[in-house]
Amino acid sequence: MKIQWLGHSCFKISHDGYSVVIDPYDLTNAHYPPLSVDADAVLVSHEHRGHNYREGVHLSGTSRPCPYEVSVIDCFHDTSWGTLRGKNKIHILDWDGYKLVHMGDLGSMLTDNEKAELFGADVLMIAAGGFRAMPSDKTKPLADEIFANVVIPMHYAHDGCGSRRMERVEAFTDQYMPLDLVHFYDTDTITIDHNTPQQVAVLKYMR
Repeated sequence: MKIQWLGHSCFKISHDGYSVVIDPYDLTNAHYPPLSVDADAVLVSHEHRGHNYREGVHLSGTSRPCPYEVSVIDCFHDTSWGTLRGKNKIHILDWDGYKLVHMGDLGSMLTDNEKAELFGADVLMIAAGGFRAMPSDKTKPLADEIFANVVIPMHYAHDGCGSRRMERVEAFTDQYMPLDLVHFYDTDTITIDHNTPQQVAVLKYMR
């Protein structure tokens, strides 16, 4: 399984010749260039322009059915039952014995049953920068409870991109002690297999 971080909360997941883009963005106001990426399918956690820019994904038009089993947990973008920023979807992708979880802009606490559904994910993509999503001091304990093998932070300020009110990724990673769990990559892509060691994988924005 190959996971490419395209910036903000957007990832391209590729496996067995099929690719899915999650949460494509239109964020020129946050200093991201216009997104343009090829894929076979697109998933959106909620209808905000930083997550629903479907026009930026050029679909292949393949007739091949999606080989991934995709399920969702419906939750909220804020702590007031969605009255401030609406709803959010957590996407769970299962295939070939792997479970990948993309949290979107989670803003509400999860139930024990919901956390149990996410528990033991091979990969967890979770917001690390706060500002219209949970702040890092809330998402880090949640990541601990989910106990994913690989945690990939997203939705944070970096390299001049992102809102000025977002935290930088270190606000999230510095909570991991010992820090030898944290790996800063010089690429935007990580390949996952069943031998991938437990880690926090900070991918590099390359676009």
